[in-house]
Amino acid sequence: MTGLRLVEIDDAFSCYSPANGNPVLSEAVLIYDEIFRRDTYLGGLGPINPRVVVDAGANIGLFTLFVKQRFPAAAVLAVEPAPQNVAALRANLALHGVSGVAVHAGGLSDREGDARFFYFPAMPGNSTVHLDGKLADKRTVATYAGPEVAEQVYRHEECAVAMRPLSAVLRGSAHAEGDIDLLKVDVEGSEEAVLAGVSDADWRRIRHVVLEVHTAGGALDRVADLLRERGFAVELQDAAAAPKGTGTRMVYARRG
Repeated sequence: MTGLRLVEIDDAFSCYSPANGNPVLSEAVLIYDEIFRRDTYLGGLGPINPRVVVDAGANIGLFTLFVKQRFPAAAVLAVEPAPQNVAALRANLALHGVSGVAVHAGGLSDREGDARFFYFPAMPGNSTVHLDGKLADKRTVATYAGPEVAEQVYRHEECAVAMRPLSAVLRGSAHAEGDIDLLKVDVEGSEEAVLAGVSDADWRRIRHVVLEVHTAGGALDRVADLLRERGFAVELQDAAAAPKGTGTRMVYARRG
């Protein structure tokens, strides 16, 4: 497929990825390890048997595939802004013969409109509307991998992406009716904007939330406080278990 390459993770799993030119690692292998082997997203939630899942920041679809592998009857709404990732997501759903998934190609925010979006060809999972945070990561990588490697990994392209509040996307999807058993959010610095785009009525439908939060500027505390105010019991990933050098922590929330 144009612009995509098939990555063989192991004997039992392959997936399409748009990533190219990364001299350090295969992003698809890294994400697979995070989701399938270390169970980073669901491992902190306790028992769960979701019927409806929203995958906000679906990337190339590995978390959606993980959900469908573990819970075949679940309906999934996968939301992804980067066109290259959306192409890989659709290709991976077809490759694995997965049904019951609706794909929304667009970004999430607290309001509707176009936004400047920055796509990272070597690490598509880093693609974001928050370029400053990624450039800070680039400086960190340059200190241990060298400036040439950092330049390759963090080269980026700019495009315009249509943004919508999550509640507006939910209203347009038959895959997100009734209770939303799990809202997964991994949106590269836009976590607070995504949560601000959830209406009061939709908050009442959400049973579990798992987020990757970029902790700069007190965001971790604000996200945790917001979830508690919405009636969730909140647990934070142990700081020692968080990925080194990324400034992120996982937040796990279960409605009490």
